[in-house]
Amino acid sequence: MSNLKSRFMRGGALAGGLICLAGMTACGGDDDSTTPVKQPDPILTSQPATVASITIEPKTQAVQAGQPATFSVVAAGTGTLGYQWWRNGVAIPGATSAIYTTLATTLADSGDVLSVVVRNDGGTSTSDAVALQVEGIGARVLAGGAVEPTRAQVDGAGKLARFLNAGALASDGAGNLLLVDTGLKSVRKITPAGVVSTAIIGGTTASALRSPRDVAAGANGVTYVIDSADGSASTLVRKIGADGAASTIELGTTQGDPVGTGIAPPAFTAIASDAAGNLYVASEVTRPGEPACSSCFKRAIVRKVAPNGTVTTVFENLGPHSASATITDLAVDKNGKLYVLDDRGIRTLDAAGVPVTLMDKPLAFINAIAVDAGGNLFFATEPFSGRDSNWPAGAIGKIAADGTLSVAADPNGSDARFTGAAGLEKPSGLATGKPVGLATDAAGALYLSANGRVLKLVLP
Repeated sequence: MSNLKSRFMRGGALAGGLICLAGMTACGGDDDSTTPVKQPDPILTSQPATVASITIEPKTQAVQAGQPATFSVVAAGTGTLGYQWWRNGVAIPGATSAIYTTLATTLADSGDVLSVVVRNDGGTSTSDAVALQVEGIGARVLAGGAVEPTRAQVDGAGKLARFLNAGALASDGAGNLLLVDTGLKSVRKITPAGVVSTAIIGGTTASALRSPRDVAAGANGVTYVIDSADGSASTLVRKIGADGAASTIELGTTQGDPVGTGIAPPAFTAIASDAAGNLYVASEVTRPGEPACSSCFKRAIVRKVAPNGTVTTVFENLGPHSASATITDLAVDKNGKLYVLDDRGIRTLDAAGVPVTLMDKPLAFINAIAVDAGGNLFFATEPFSGRDSNWPAGAIGKIAADGTLSVAADPNGSDARFTGAAGLEKPSGLATGKPVGLATDAAGALYLSANGRVLKLVLP
């Protein structure tokens, strides 16, 4: 028994020694010769700041008059981001967050342009400029600011865009407007949001246009323009495709035009198109004048160019010797009914094809006409110079489909929603106050070009 106990104790001592060996210092003893290894301090490297960038741009806002508009932006970048909103090129006090809400809007605010600058330690980023559109009955700016010859061609949104000489207007069927900028000799495009771009650049020998006068929209992005080679009488009808390819539509003379020595080629004066793809072109032929009339117009006509190229004469104005038988504007309704603005007033054709007068020229000085989808004809006027008239100066007129004549918009105080609208009445001291172009859209709104601006009018 003692012999067994002795063997057990010897075996236990051996096992304990092995356990101590495995644990190094776990079995007692004060002698610890192992020194812990100190880990190196982490090396901190500075990361370059990520420049502030805009990931979601502000969007154009359309609100009803009396309601506020809210603009927002989403941005990224290291550190703290700072914001500053701008309106028409001026910083808005206190507008320093990612969201900006205006006060209650008025029609006068329409066309204002907003943008935001986002900033951090790495740099700044500026957003797209977007327009505020305020809806309601009355007149408001869609696009264009004051006439500034030094800033003639400025594409962009709302009131920050610039036209050198806002001329004839046409709707393109897709909600956009086409405008002849006669000062730039180009065609400008204006979206429903008031964004202006130069659709067709002109004025050089290499461009499609040299000196445009009037514009009409065709199908599939085609644009028709009355043009001239040297800035004198318009003797070309140009067709510009959506791809920019340009060609000339040859119309030539017609039977009944005067002939002989000194007779100039036909001069084109107005152009329009209809929903069926027909093109209407007004032209006039002059003859050498006599002392009483240095350059009388002998004959003015409207020709219809069908999609297959067939040309027919659909309207004729034979002026007396001392009269100016010129046609200055055309409009065509959805049923192909033609309206003509000439020296006698606004005229159309009856069922027998005979011209009838809807509005006499002596009643108002009419500059432009347009017809809406309901068959209502609108006309833009300017004050008579040196002659009394019962027509409100600068008012927009309406001839309903049943022939009823009325004032649609009066800037002289009878309807405060149109009072003082620049472009309807001639601003004091501004020589270019008369309206030039008039167009309508599918919703029945009117658009008027005048004073370097394009106005949108929503009528009662």
